[in-house]
Amino acid sequence: MIDYHLHTSRCCHAEGSPAEYLAVAEEIGLPEIGFADHFPLGLLDYTPRVQVTMLPAELDDYLEEIENLKAASPLVRVKTGIEIDYLPGTEKKLEQLLTKYSFDYVIGSIHFLDGWDFTHPFYAESYKERDLEALYETYFELVWNACRSGYFDIIGHIDVIKKFGYRPQGAIDHYLQETARVLAETDTSFELNTAGRDAPVSEFYPDRRLLEAALAQGVTITVGSDAHGPGQVGRYFDKAEKLLREVGFRALATFTKRSRSLIPF
Repeated sequence: MIDYHLHTSRCCHAEGSPAEYLAVAEEIGLPEIGFADHFPLGLLDYTPRVQVTMLPAELDDYLEEIENLKAASPLVRVKTGIEIDYLPGTEKKLEQLLTKYSFDYVIGSIHFLDGWDFTHPFYAESYKERDLEALYETYFELVWNACRSGYFDIIGHIDVIKKFGYRPQGAIDHYLQETARVLAETDTSFELNTAGRDAPVSEFYPDRRLLEAALAQGVTITVGSDAHGPGQVGRYFDKAEKLLREVGFRALATFTKRSRSLIPF
């Protein structure tokens, strides 16, 4: 297994240095890891109410630190990734920024809906004031648009809108089926993100239904712990591998300089 979703203390809501994450990866026998800390929202001219990404001035240091770690790691392959928020209206600026930096892969994620950080525990109570059916529709439309933008290699925690256990009363299978179709149409990978097991919803992102729909569409998948501390590297990967095998996945997507390869697991 590989872990392609590791953060660092630079994002202001995680702890630990890249070297500490790598040490855990070596200890548990992961052959490959990727750091995907939060891209500076300041570079996209966006200011959240709570600082949840590195500062613009930190990005070069982040990239240098990961590249140095990559060169010094004899046992574990290290990849340089980044997690970037998909924010409608910032596409041109993002396109320009992506030409300036060298990443092995880019994870596209959605954390904000009209300025509301819906994944942040500080603001979870706001779900009670929302029309959940409309909320899910808005969220998944953003996921589809993120895929169609072409800026992202991987979509992160693809159904994270369920994080705090709020779901519409009606069925959501049509959102999942359409998500699988759009992933296939745009040749975008997605991740099995194991962090959801430690969230109030207590299940992976995504659940089995979307995994099955994606496999049927030929979509490629990777795996990430979304670790915000070294002790979370590879969390629940035994259960993740079991689930992926049960669904029928036999290979994981890996990336080098934005080029995808598949490796069996």
